[in-house]
Amino acid sequence: YLTIVLGLYSQIVLGVIQVLSALVLFTYWKKFSSKTKEQLYIYWSITIIYGLCWLFDWRNFDSSFIIIFGVMVLPMCIAGYFLYIINSIKSL
Repeated sequence: YLTIVLGLYSQIVLGVIQVLSALVLFTYWKKFSSKTKEQLYIYWSITIIYGLCWLFDWRNFDSSFIIIFGVMVLPMCIAGYFLYIINSIKSL
């Protein structure tokens, strides 16, 4: 990241693009193998659970590890898994 703030803003924008891309993949659902469908189920499960975690009250957790992990590391891991799925689809 050039700066932490710009990096976090870019994660938000790229996250929205990633979710929209995953929604577009549903139009090709019948063409995917069962392995790819399972990977997309896992991706959506992780994404929905992560999104629901934002609804909880995290003010009692002052640990910087939770903040760094939940805001920076975990979204990048989810994005990495999505890229893995996209690359496996692209190689078909």
